[in-house]
Amino acid sequence: MLQPHRSTLVYVTAVAAVLALLQLSPENWHSLMRYERNGVANGEFWRILTGNFIHLGWGHLALNLSGLLLVGWLFGGRQSPLEWLVALLVSSLSTGLGLYWFSPQITWCVGLSGALHGLMVVGAIDWIRAGDRLGFLLLLGLGGKLVAEQLYGGSGLSEQITGSAIVTDAHVWGAAGGLIFASLLTIWPRALSGKLPQV
Repeated sequence: MLQPHRSTLVYVTAVAAVLALLQLSPENWHSLMRYERNGVANGEFWRILTGNFIHLGWGHLALNLSGLLLVGWLFGGRQSPLEWLVALLVSSLSTGLGLYWFSPQITWCVGLSGALHGLMVVGAIDWIRAGDRLGFLLLLGLGGKLVAEQLYGGSGLSEQITGSAIVTDAHVWGAAGGLIFASLLTIWPRALSGKLPQV
């Protein structure tokens, strides 16, 4: 397990502060920012991204901030703060786009949990690249969690804290974003060095 850089913890704290400030914003801002399928269909494309950054309430925010701090502490040792920011954005976009393209039954959604699943995937793959076999166990456990959620629904405790049903599809699409980002980290350096495999 890699220890986080101090700069990564600063980045996590900054993201947490932004999320807290957004939670303090007027309620009409929340309505404008949350993911809404009909809004996206009508050209309000920002909702695909911004829906990840607002929450149902302070309990929901605290739950996701706990996850963000845990991700920063466990996995902050390999990626730079900029790379983690890009990973967060890629996982957030993947969450919103996945909901819009593949989960038409989800009419609205808020919260960072989808993107957090993407960051966990990135962190687990970082462990594997560093030679830590716990990364394989983490990916297996995360995959099992996603399957269980699709079969049985979200955690009852999480639903009590948030006061709403958990949108488990968001976790799937966020995790997919983490895989995309991890793949880009593998391909991009090879592209820069001219070592992409010949097709």
